[in-house]
Amino acid sequence: MKAAMQNLLSLPLFKGLASDELDTILGKVNALVKHFEKSDYIYLAGDAVESIGIVVAGTVQMIKEDIMGEKSIITTMGSGSIFAENFLGNDKQEEKTNVSYFAASDSEVLMVPFGKVLSDLSNNDPCRNKLLTNMIAIMASNNAQLIEKTEILCKKTLRGKIMTYLEQEAKRNGSTEFEIPFNRTDMANYLDADRSALTRELARMKECGLIDFEKRNFKILKFE
Repeated sequence: MKAAMQNLLSLPLFKGLASDELDTILGKVNALVKHFEKSDYIYLAGDAVESIGIVVAGTVQMIKEDIMGEKSIITTMGSGSIFAENFLGNDKQEEKTNVSYFAASDSEVLMVPFGKVLSDLSNNDPCRNKLLTNMIAIMASNNAQLIEKTEILCKKTLRGKIMTYLEQEAKRNGSTEFEIPFNRTDMANYLDADRSALTRELARMKECGLIDFEKRNFKILKFE
């Protein structure tokens, strides 16, 4: 844990904390950095949530699966992102998640029993106030991402979903040229679309001069 302390201090949740403060907090609650291979599940829907996860390295996806095993990607999270914060457990009561968290690549995840962290700190502890402030900011950011996903799903046509998603990525990257985090299968799962239909529609959009792309690299040529 000490070897990775500097990296942990750069994570949004621990903004404003000194190295010794973070070391004390994480040691007290037995926080652990765990390695997950690509395609490992970190939490399965129905699992009790004891800890929030903080992506130290790699990529984690929040997914929803139906009874047929069809996967829909709700959101994708990279380094510094927090997940399972909506199911904050503590040492006395564990809540269960209704979504799954999935390692989309080999990932290092810091598992922190956040409820226990807060219960172990007094209300006037400055570390507690910093953690709560940071957590509120992170939850607001995560909610904004879910609103973006809702905006996509509200579109009635596949082209509308694609353009809305690409416009969001362009805004996020500050450029009409950008790389998306998805391969075609994952892009289809994120847009809640059939992969073959997505491939055909992308080709049509390229032919009519709306977009250009090569694998994960996209360029918006015309805004509808």
